[in-house]
Parts: sequence; structure tokens; C-alpha cells
Amino acid sequence: MTKNRFVEKFKSKSNSELEVIAMNSSSFVFDARYAAVALLKDRNYDSNIIEQLERESEMLKKAQSKKTENLKQEDQRLIRRMKQIPIKGSRQYGLKNGNELQVKRLNEHTFQVRIEDHFRSALAPVIICKIKDDSSYLCYPFLYLKPIFEYGIGGVVLTILLSWLGYVKNDILIFVVPLIVTIGLQFLLMPFFYLIILNFLRKRLRGK
Repeated sequence: MTKNRFVEKFKSKSNSELEVIAMNSSSFVFDARYAAVALLKDRNYDSNIIEQLERESEMLKKAQSKKTENLKQEDQRLIRRMKQIPIKGSRQYGLKNGNELQVKRLNEHTFQVRIEDHFRSALAPVIICKIKDDSSYLCYPFLYLKPIFEYGIGGVVLTILLSWLGYVKNDILIFVVPLIVTIGLQFLLMPFFYLIILNFLRKRLRGK
């Protein structure tokens, strides 16, 4: 018998109740309907709905299999396009909103992906994409190092210089504020930008 969470719940129901559940696609999810049919089969109950649900189950399996295969082919297409970028090289892809998707190849299997929209993306984090094989990859959010060096460390140097000239208080905490703000802002933006960048990467590079 097919195992799912509804089987145990429906065991006490009569054959007629199970048959009603199996036929009611507007009120019950497929798993519930299939659990009802599985119980009817286990009781050797004779009903046309059993055969109908089994055909529906087979169609759903084929549809899911086709969807999985399509996603695999799309991922293979994305990976092929990323591998066309030379190591240490980068490629820009225009987006419909006028921004750019920038993909930089760091080494054989690792890529940095970010969205360039000028000022707003200057301090935004990036995602790192690692290719595992021809059809699978792993993405995760990461700090964008360029603004950390430019604004964070650069800000620290500027603050020290201003302190030396007497424009700001000579305090170690003040010196590290630009670096803390730059890194902290990226950490706060990571979940938001991770989803946005990954979505644009898939839309732009998976398509035919």
C-alpha cells in the first residue's frame, strides 16, 4: 500500500466515504485522494475510481519527471554558458530593467555573480557559484570585497588622516567605523540580494 500521511487518518472511514474522498478533487489534495484509493485497494473494494486515480498518478509522475529533466537541461545550459567565460575574465548580461548581471570567473569551477545598478549596488553583496558537474552547481551569498577595500579600509585610512590633522577625535573606535559599517551593511543585505541575483542568473542564462 502506498504510504503517505493520510492513510492512517482515513483507516477508520467506510468504503463509501473513501470513494467520495477519492472522487473529490476540489476539496482534497491528490495525496489524500490516493490514500483513499490505496485503502480501497487494500480492502479489495471494486470501483472505477481506483483505476482513474492510478492513471492520474502515472500522469503526474510523468509530468514531474519531464519537469525535472527540463530543469536539468536548463542547468546544463547555464553551466555551459558560464564555462565559456575565461578564467579571471568576466561577462556582462543586460537585464530588462536596465541593470547588468555581471559574472566573473575566479577559477576553474568558481564564479562571482553580482548585479550592477551603479550607486545602489556599490555596497551590495554578491553570490559565489561553484560548478559541481555538468548539470549541478552550488550558490551561496558572499561579501563583495571591492567596496570593503575602497570604502571600508579606505575610510579607515581617511579617518586616521583626519585624526592626525585634528579634524576628528583620536579614538580607535572611530577609526574602524567605516569598515564595520561597510561589512555590516553587506551582511544585512545578503538574504535579499542572494535571492534577487540567483533569480536573475537563472532567468538570464538558463533560457534558450
